[in-house]
Amino acid sequence: MCREAGEKNMRRREKGQHYQSLFVKSVAALILIGIVPLLIMGISIYSAYMDSLRETLLSNMYRSALYVGKNAADLFQEMEETTKYLYNYNITEYDYLYELMEDETITQSRREALVNDVLRDILYMNQHIDHVFFITPDRERYSVMRPPEVMVKEKEMEAFHRKNFQEGDKQMRLLPTHDTGYYSDSSDFTVSRNIMNTRTIQSADEQVLGTLYIDVSAAYFDGIINETDLEEGCRMYVIDRKEKVFVYSQEKENTGESIGKLEEYLPDMDEDKQYIKADGNYFIYRLIPNTDWVVVEEIPAFNLENSYQEIQTNILIIIGFSVILLMIIYFFYSKMMNKPIRTLKDAMEQIQDGDLDTRVTIKSNDEVGFLAKGLNQMTENLQNHIQQVYIAEIRQRDAEIEALKTQIQPHYLYNTLDVIRMTAITNDDNVTAEMIDSLSGQLKYLIGNARDMVTLQAEIDSIRNYFKIIRIRYDNRFELEINIEENLLGLEVPQLIIQPVVENAVKYGLKPKSGTGVIAINAKEEDGCLEITVMDNGVGMEPERMKTVQERLQSTETVKHPRSKRASLGLKNVYDRIKLMFGDTYGLEISSFENIGTMVKYRLPIIDGNTPAKEDPGGENV
Repeated sequence: MCREAGEKNMRRREKGQHYQSLFVKSVAALILIGIVPLLIMGISIYSAYMDSLRETLLSNMYRSALYVGKNAADLFQEMEETTKYLYNYNITEYDYLYELMEDETITQSRREALVNDVLRDILYMNQHIDHVFFITPDRERYSVMRPPEVMVKEKEMEAFHRKNFQEGDKQMRLLPTHDTGYYSDSSDFTVSRNIMNTRTIQSADEQVLGTLYIDVSAAYFDGIINETDLEEGCRMYVIDRKEKVFVYSQEKENTGESIGKLEEYLPDMDEDKQYIKADGNYFIYRLIPNTDWVVVEEIPAFNLENSYQEIQTNILIIIGFSVILLMIIYFFYSKMMNKPIRTLKDAMEQIQDGDLDTRVTIKSNDEVGFLAKGLNQMTENLQNHIQQVYIAEIRQRDAEIEALKTQIQPHYLYNTLDVIRMTAITNDDNVTAEMIDSLSGQLKYLIGNARDMVTLQAEIDSIRNYFKIIRIRYDNRFELEINIEENLLGLEVPQLIIQPVVENAVKYGLKPKSGTGVIAINAKEEDGCLEITVMDNGVGMEPERMKTVQERLQSTETVKHPRSKRASLGLKNVYDRIKLMFGDTYGLEISSFENIGTMVKYRLPIIDGNTPAKEDPGGENV
């Protein structure tokens, strides 16, 4: 039954596939053969020219960005060493800065003069440094600049410090380009570092003597960018990826401003690439190591694309003309060749729809005629095979299943068991009554409503009824644990696929074991499938026994019961039913370890029931 349904589904899928005519394929094949030389020549010229032009332009642009980035990285490395100058410099009469800052015997003017001498040394270490200032936690301010006669606006300088100070940060920091209104009207980017008190190890880690700020002119980038050979129409700028602002731009009004739409492209700029294309432009970039800054060079895409537009148009015209000409020539030729092939196609569609009486009459002696004779012979053999083997096998399977389901007259058993149960209750034998009620529920589930698929809830309830009897029989030595999410209980599974495994676990796993035993049933959705696991902590199986079980599962022979010689409803039967119903993708796996336990894992398709209502197998849950 499952095989027949599978074949019907396969035919439906094949019908749903887009039909591709052999005539169209033949036309396409001849066209390809005719235009391959033209395609090779045109694409080779086109690709060589485009690749050469693109690589030349992009290589030149990347070298420019690389040059600017390297110079910026060198500057930042120099600034890294410069900001450490306060740790190493020996001030007159003092070996370390902290001694000067903590000396209460000197006047503030004397301390200011000594600190300014140190800052002035830093100021002249690089020609692009415009201003150096140092602010202590007590708001004492020390400042030197070029030219020295400019007055510092101390309140604005302190406001800048409050905005950018980060307590506990001991590393050099880069602050994006900003207006330096506290000492001039220029635009600088700033390097800062917290200077720690190195008197002790603890103070060097916790106590800040002050924060050093070095204002560097953003015009520094003008010098190194002017040394590069930018292509016409290109623009270069430096942006801060963290703060999303222009550190430098050739359009001066943008320096220090938000980068705007460029913010959308930042996630794509990583070390693995050299450029990205967006909004019709190429963006060549170079990340500056150990910073959040990146050098970006922008070139309009039309600078590249206009160079090869004419070649591209000519190639398309030649290819289009060749295709049209070849299609006209081959169309009439293929018409004569296509008729017998279409006759074969129509006959195969009739056979595919189940009409096995179809025969094809083609009188040609070529390959098509040979195919027609083979199709006729194949159809006749297929009819004989179905009559002799396939139908007989299906009927035999149906007869065996029906025989198993009708061996017991259900209504007679239900009535008899109900009378026995009521008699037990009358005699205050509740244990016997409970066992009979559970047995009655199992029988209703097994033979009262024979069906192929049931809900997982119904299968689990049947196992609970079975386990009530087992617990009473073995003095509550065994426990049943079920861990299944509520949303999975409405899924459909084949009837009686879990109970045979649970019975094996009790008989061969828990029963020989001394003490208590546990059987756990879990279910989850995994990779689009329903995965059910039955585990026990019984005696397990030795490797030789485990190997034998695996071989029986993989065997194509039906396992026979040693006494009754009837088909077994055990593990092998469950394995074969799943394969027969759902295909080789699904099934079950078994693993076991001696003195540890056994685990059986089912892999089933997810099938939603038409109604999520709970099945009633009879009896009560454990």
